[in-house]
Amino acid sequence: MRKTLCGLGIFLVFFLGMFSTAVQAAADPSIQLLINGSKVKPEVPLQLVNGRTLVPVYTVQEGLDIKVSWDGKNRKVTVVDGSKKIELTIGSKTARVNGVQKKLDVAPVIISNRTFLPFRAVGELLGAEVDWENKTRSVILNKKTTPPPPKKPETPQVVKVTSIQQTDQVISIQTSGKTEAKSFTMNDPYRIVVDVQNATLATASSAIPGQGTNPAIKNVRFSQFEPDVVRVVVELAGSAKYDLVQGASKIEVKLKDIQSPEPSVPPVTNPPVVTEPVEPPPVIAPGDGTTQQPNPTGPLSLKQRVRIVVDAGHGGKDMGATGNNAREKDLTLGISQHLANNLGADPKFEVIMTRDSELDKQLTERGVKQELSEKVNIANDNNADLFISVHINSSTSASGKGTETYYHSDKSKGYASTIHKHLVQATGFPDRKIKKANFQVIKYTKMPAILIEVGFISNPSEAKEMQTEEFQQRVADAVYAGLKEYIQNN
Repeated sequence: MRKTLCGLGIFLVFFLGMFSTAVQAAADPSIQLLINGSKVKPEVPLQLVNGRTLVPVYTVQEGLDIKVSWDGKNRKVTVVDGSKKIELTIGSKTARVNGVQKKLDVAPVIISNRTFLPFRAVGELLGAEVDWENKTRSVILNKKTTPPPPKKPETPQVVKVTSIQQTDQVISIQTSGKTEAKSFTMNDPYRIVVDVQNATLATASSAIPGQGTNPAIKNVRFSQFEPDVVRVVVELAGSAKYDLVQGASKIEVKLKDIQSPEPSVPPVTNPPVVTEPVEPPPVIAPGDGTTQQPNPTGPLSLKQRVRIVVDAGHGGKDMGATGNNAREKDLTLGISQHLANNLGADPKFEVIMTRDSELDKQLTERGVKQELSEKVNIANDNNADLFISVHINSSTSASGKGTETYYHSDKSKGYASTIHKHLVQATGFPDRKIKKANFQVIKYTKMPAILIEVGFISNPSEAKEMQTEEFQQRVADAVYAGLKEYIQNN
């Protein structure tokens, strides 16, 4: 590098020496030169011309890491730095920057057969910061570096889920390319949930080849859970450990250590009764020693009282989904109690709750949960007219959001539509529509039954709102309004 610079200096001396111009200049060896924090010592002293500091051309080239060339015919020095081109003519106070004229305080000169350039002017034209420190008699230049433009985030490739099949203890998810899958488990019943990221369904069939070959696997279902997430749910008869194996075009859920379901433990007390202080209509709890009156069939709108079971999802040792400092079992219980209070104050309704705070406390202390079959039996044994189960949703992504309502049989579809219409208005969350599903509490109940997913506990904004008393009451009011509308029209 030094030899190259010296060669350039000799080259410039040879050609520029023929055009030396008489100027009033004085060498000042006391002036120090700092470029980008480093001290640079030129081979010849810096020059002062009319109070301006001039530096040898090769020092400019070396210190700023730029290209410098000489046009002897036109007595012109050209400085190139990236996309910027500066042309300076000996003896001229006019420079050209990318073809645009710029005025200089002092012109480039030739002194003792060496070419000197106005340091401040060149630095500023290159976009550098130039300063003078009088105490140390230093000329300071810091060249601005333009950071590279931020890289645009790569749009992940969207793959297609082409098929899902079961082979004994393995669930295989075929994809059109490699992608990421996230998994977690849920209880009541035990489920393994796999969210295939950046994926869309390429199959319209809900049939899963091989399903039913292993009695430990009760059900496998899938859906387009989010616009870019395909959710696969493996429901087990008991519980199991599993490995999630991800390949180039296949994701496998390999079950191991499958456990049989634990025998259900009957609760210490009977299901709770919601009571009101001022002569409320009776609230029936199964097995409380009273004789349950038959519930006449016929249109709901013509019945003197409509018997409804309100199920607060999860409970006891079963927390349900958790996230953002909230537990699903607490949120569902809060909403359900508000709803039961609304219904208990209306003489049109008899309300039965599957769980209240006292029962939940007892279940938790005993380390047991309320089995789904118990909830189904409460509704069926009491000849309920309607059943509603309150739940809170969860996702592997914090961006999952919205309200949805599930039904199983066609007789429950109108019920689901009516309640969902009121519910989604009350939550203000995105509308995830009504969906058909095989959840146990709505599959085996004999009356119209629905399961509502109010919002996502995994979404910080929705979780925060769902924890407020005002929100829970608003949801309860909306469901109550939906129930009255459905009964009036049926």
